[in-house]
Parts: sequence; structure tokens; C-alpha cells
Amino acid sequence: MEMTRLFRVLSDATRFRLLRLLTREELTVNELAQVTQLAQPRISNHLKILREENLIDERRDGSWRYYRVEKEKLSPEARILWPSLEETWREDNTFAPDDRRLETVLEARHARASSQFFDQLAHRWDSLRQDLFGEALGRAILRAFLPEELVVADIGTGTGYVLELFGSRARKLIAVDHSETMLAMAREKARARSLTNTEFRLADAEDTPLARDEADVITVIQVLHHFEDPGRVLANLTHGLRPGGTLIVNDFLEHQELWLRKELKHRWLGFSEERMKTWLRDAGLTLAGWEVLPGHAIPLETGIRTRIPDAFTAVARRPSASTG
Repeated sequence: MEMTRLFRVLSDATRFRLLRLLTREELTVNELAQVTQLAQPRISNHLKILREENLIDERRDGSWRYYRVEKEKLSPEARILWPSLEETWREDNTFAPDDRRLETVLEARHARASSQFFDQLAHRWDSLRQDLFGEALGRAILRAFLPEELVVADIGTGTGYVLELFGSRARKLIAVDHSETMLAMAREKARARSLTNTEFRLADAEDTPLARDEADVITVIQVLHHFEDPGRVLANLTHGLRPGGTLIVNDFLEHQELWLRKELKHRWLGFSEERMKTWLRDAGLTLAGWEVLPGHAIPLETGIRTRIPDAFTAVARRPSASTG
């Protein structure tokens, strides 16, 4: 591409905005319309020009088309100009509204994809959990759960595994999940066991799904690795824990089992004991117990054996009102 032609393409303010956004993220026309507040046909026309000039790439995924900048595929002329473009984009505050809307769009995309994934997984979740953890997980949780007749909130309840553990012991169960299909299966499980003390909430743990001081016990079982900011989630949940209440977290220790990220959408490949203790302390909780559950090998459907990482159960308590 000749330099004069490149300048002509980039002289349009809309194309300049689109190119900046597609340098940051891979986006669809619909997502670009939400971010820029422009009509989709107008955006499509500009994307066509950028594609013709090899400034962006297009990727198809089913009926969706995604666009992004692939820097290694840029022309020599574009590569010469690129550092100046990035400096301009970085220092120009007029792009701040685009950035705020982009963050909202990406959050919505992640929530939608996560919900769809767990909806699809719901019908085989119980057997998958059994393959992953056997009965060791339940025993670890029950050891941490002492008194009866408490209000228990299970975050990311899935198909209701924790409801089975605590159903006959708790005064009230609050089952929280962002997947309608998972909650439907948990409801059916509670109905089959005549659990009339259960409330089901369609909500995301990142949105503080509990009222202040609502629960005596909060369980977060094999859920934390799905969140972008687990420390913030724990801090939010602490607000829903009464003074003197107990938070039980079960998850994987740090590992390198990349198949969990690919197959089960894990954002985090486990957590170190130090990181967990820091997050719990920052949330205003005191660690009362830490137990490691050894991992084990399992066969996948492909016939290949893989390893389930070591897991942990952390028991933390919120200081009682009398201790501050």
C-alpha cells in the first residue's frame, strides 16, 4: 500500500476509531455498533474498505464474522506508521467513551458465552463432577460445616450438589447460579428430595447476589476459577456473610492442565495458597482451615488419560461483631 493511499484511508474519523478498537479486540459488526453508537451498515462499509486495504482480518465462526488487526500481516508502510498511530490512540482522551462501552460489550459477551456453556454442560455436570472429584469433595465440605439450622448460600450452585449435602441440615438454602438450565436441574433435584427450604436465584456472583449479612455459611465450590477477578468476588460475597459466619472455598491449586481452560472454560489455572490467603485477608476474613485434596488421573472420552490437579478447601470466617 502506498503511503499516500494509507493516509487517505486513515483520514476518515470513523475508520480511525474502528481500527483502534480492532487493534485492542476481535469484534463483530454488532459489537462495533454498540461501542461506537453508529449504524451497522455504515460500519460494514468502513470495514469493507479496511479489509480491501489489508488493515484488518476477518474470521468466520458459524454465522458470525469477527474482525481484528493482525499486526504481523500489515504492509511495510502500515508498520512504519503504526507506532505513531498507537501513541495517538493512547494519548487522545476523546476515545474514553469508546473504551467504557467496549468494556461493557466484552463483559456482556463473556456473561453470554459463560451462560450458554454451562447451559450445555448442565445435563452431564453430575457425572463430570463425580469423575473429577469423587466423594472427597463432599467429605471436605461436610468437615467444615459444623452447626445445623443455619442459612447456607451456595454460589455457582450448578445442578445442586451442595444442596444435597446441606439440604437436611440447613434452615434455609440459597442457590445462586447464572445458568437457567443449571438452576432448573437444581430445582428438580430439590423437589425430588422434598427440600422446601431452598430459594433459587438467577444471578452472577460478581453482582453481589446476597443481601448484607444474609448468610451464616457461603460455599464457593469449584467456581472461583471462572471469574476474571476472584479477589473482588470474595470481597463482594463477604458483605453477604453475617459477622461470625463461615466462607468455604474449594478450587484447584496452581497447575498447568491447559485442557481445563480449553474444555471447561477455566480462566485461572488454579490458585496458590499464598494468593488465596491474601484475597481472604483483603476481604476481611480470617483463615480457619486449609486442606489439600490430592489430584488423580482420569481417562478422557478420547481415550487419553489426563490429570485432575490437586485441589484445596479453605475455611475462612468473618470476625464477629464483638471482635470488630
